[in-house]
Amino acid sequence: MKIRSSKCSKYKIFILSVVVFACSQVLFVSTANAQIDFYYGKNPKGLRIGGGVGFTTLFTHYSSYPIGLSAVGDLDYAFNPYFSIGINGQYGTLKGTDNTGKFHYKTSTDSYMSGSINIKAGLGLIADFNAKNGFQDALKRLYMGVGIGKIQTNIKFDEVATIPLVYSASDSKKQTGSYNTYSMYVGTYIDLPGIWGTDKLEICPNYQFNYADTYYLDGYISKEGSTLKGFYIVNSISIRYKF
Repeated sequence: MKIRSSKCSKYKIFILSVVVFACSQVLFVSTANAQIDFYYGKNPKGLRIGGGVGFTTLFTHYSSYPIGLSAVGDLDYAFNPYFSIGINGQYGTLKGTDNTGKFHYKTSTDSYMSGSINIKAGLGLIADFNAKNGFQDALKRLYMGVGIGKIQTNIKFDEVATIPLVYSASDSKKQTGSYNTYSMYVGTYIDLPGIWGTDKLEICPNYQFNYADTYYLDGYISKEGSTLKGFYIVNSISIRYKF
């Protein structure tokens, strides 16, 4: 009986030792996982190339601004996750419509091309908090930017108003032209982990406000002596690849 009891005690001690060891390993691994840096394995800097679609809105002489479409392309170099310099290119349409019946041309459609150089700075440059998930990471990478570039217009006028304005001089109309633009950007980057690699793809929603240094962004001056210049907005979403 003593021999059997001794064997049982040794067996219980062995089982207890295995359980304690297993529990200690689980706790150790869990603690280590909890302390893993969210940015481990990330691609923090380098060349980025992206493409997507944008929705354009023109703000000039016209009373109504139908939404147009635009193809958007970007080539950027990120010095870190929160600062980059790059170029932006677009090809699309800007539309204006007169619902008042007062303008000489009822509609204007501008098949435009544009390009710009930009600088973008993210919130992470001034708010150094540790991101623990994708939402916090996108918040930390929320950026603002400025750019300068050119827009090339190619405008088609549709329909002459039934009772056009008296002012319709030939020099009020300009269907093509190249003008300076100045842009402001607001957006962020959202990682797509596990697609084409650990950290290779990201989605970029972006708001771009543009000022064009011309009286002819919609193609003509609506009244003699007008000094109204044009603005347009591009809301876009792109997918970017990180090299």
